[in-house]
Amino acid sequence: MGDHDTWYTLLPAWHEIEHAFEAGLRRDWRALMFQDTSFTLIHVMAALIACVLILVAALRYRSSLAHGDGGIVPERRFTLGAMIDGFVGAVFKLASDVMGEKDAAKYLPLVGTLALFIFCCNIQGLVPGLLPATDTLKTNLALSLIVFIVYNVSGILRNGTHYLAHFLGPKIGGFPWLFPLFLLVEIASHLARPVSLSLRLLGNILADHKVVIAISGLVAVLLPVPFLLLGVMVAIVQTLIFTLLSIIYIGMAIEHAEEH
Repeated sequence: MGDHDTWYTLLPAWHEIEHAFEAGLRRDWRALMFQDTSFTLIHVMAALIACVLILVAALRYRSSLAHGDGGIVPERRFTLGAMIDGFVGAVFKLASDVMGEKDAAKYLPLVGTLALFIFCCNIQGLVPGLLPATDTLKTNLALSLIVFIVYNVSGILRNGTHYLAHFLGPKIGGFPWLFPLFLLVEIASHLARPVSLSLRLLGNILADHKVVIAISGLVAVLLPVPFLLLGVMVAIVQTLIFTLLSIIYIGMAIEHAEEH
């Protein structure tokens, strides 16, 4: 099994499925970081597996709320529902520390889903025969663009023209005289956010996955175990970083804007 082979790529009909979608979905243009690559649906399948895992976990958590206490009292055993409760609770605590409980509850469906999806994708790289969807730029850039659109739209809806005024810099004598410089700097810094989110997640997950494959290829027994444990830590840390930065970007956009 090669670096890009998985259990589902070994299916007899897999290549026929890829060829069926290639004509309509293949990217032929090239620019900057988007160079020519071979067309594959591996990341799509990995993302679907992550969605199935999240759906199963969500249904299990929902069933845990059907008890008489309505899920107020945590379960005594470490079940899937308890794990999801702790995971989402940690994301909510993280968001409430940045933007307050009211806004944290409002944006929890977004940031909580992002955290669950990224973690489920990351952890697939440690399962033999599976590949993480987050080791491709396509997946990471799509997630980053969602965050980019959400925090900008939220900033405009919350603060209106005051949010846009931040792009023009401070006013001197009632007018932002330095707006040509500040506008370029602010636009560049905001455009860099989805790029940095994407490349940071891609680089760490791809590097960790390659290390595990290389060590497993040398010695398949016992030696990969420390690297698998390190991979679990990388999966958790990268999920935390992406989620925390998303929360910070949204929190900065919706905070009360100062007069300019």
